[in-house]
Amino acid sequence: MQRRQLLRGAGGCLAAVSLAGCAGALSSGDRDPEYPGGTLIVTNTGDDAVSVAVRTKLDTYDASLDTAVAGGETIVRREFVSARQGDIVTLEALLGETGERLRFQFLPEGSDDNPPEVAELTFENAVEASASWGATGGT
Repeated sequence: MQRRQLLRGAGGCLAAVSLAGCAGALSSGDRDPEYPGGTLIVTNTGDDAVSVAVRTKLDTYDASLDTAVAGGETIVRREFVSARQGDIVTLEALLGETGERLRFQFLPEGSDDNPPEVAELTFENAVEASASWGATGGT
């Protein structure tokens, strides 16, 4: 009798955990956090700190970030730039002190057919070839 109650209790706990996971009530360590559109994420996957300057190409969208990103660090600037829905914003990044600016276009507020976007800059060092831009869906 006690064994049945124990099994029933364990089964109930497993069912509750399964349902909570499906409903998103429990956080998942491997799932990316959700950011609002226009957020900027800068990640240094290398070992050494790198200075980074990110600016909007047009003065209409006044946003800038000047910082040093330590090796293995990620910097998040929520709602870095905002725009009207459907407006494309161009960001320029400069790694280190010299070099060509890396340009990237994204839709901070999305459009009729696309969700708001989050801009992600990932680099290993200040050498331009090792840096890349990408966009993910935001909220």
